[in-house]
Amino acid sequence: MASYFDKELKIYWIIGIIVGLIYGFWLFISPESYHAVTGGGPYFSPVSARIIGGIYIAWVVILIKLYKEIDNWEKIESWMLFTVMEESLAAIAQITGVIVYNISITTSIIGIISSIFFVIVGIHIILQKKK
Repeated sequence: MASYFDKELKIYWIIGIIVGLIYGFWLFISPESYHAVTGGGPYFSPVSARIIGGIYIAWVVILIKLYKEIDNWEKIESWMLFTVMEESLAAIAQITGVIVYNISITTSIIGIISSIFFVIVGIHIILQKKK
C-alpha cells in the first residue's frame, strides 16, 4: 500500500512542477497577456505579476531539486505543508476576489478548482504518510 501513495506523491509532485512552470513563465514573461486572457479584475500590476511569476519559477526549481529526495518523507514534508497552505490561501484569495471585488467567476474558476485540487490531494497524501 505504501507504494501506491509513493506513486500518488510523484504524480502530484510532477503535476505541481508543470502547473508552476506554466503559470510562472506566463506571469514572468507576459503578465499583460495573462491579465487579458483571464479578465484579471479591476486591479493590475505587471510588476507584482512578474514577482509572483518569479516566485513560482523559484518554487519549481526547488521542487525539481527535491524530486530526487521524494522517497525521503522527512526531507519533503515541509514543502508538502507549504504547498497545502499556499494553495489554501490562494483559493481563499480567489474566492474573496469573486465575492468582494466582483471578479467574474468564469475567469477565476480554473484557479479555484486547481487550488482546491492541490489542497485536497496534498492533505490526503500528508495524512497517509503520517499513518
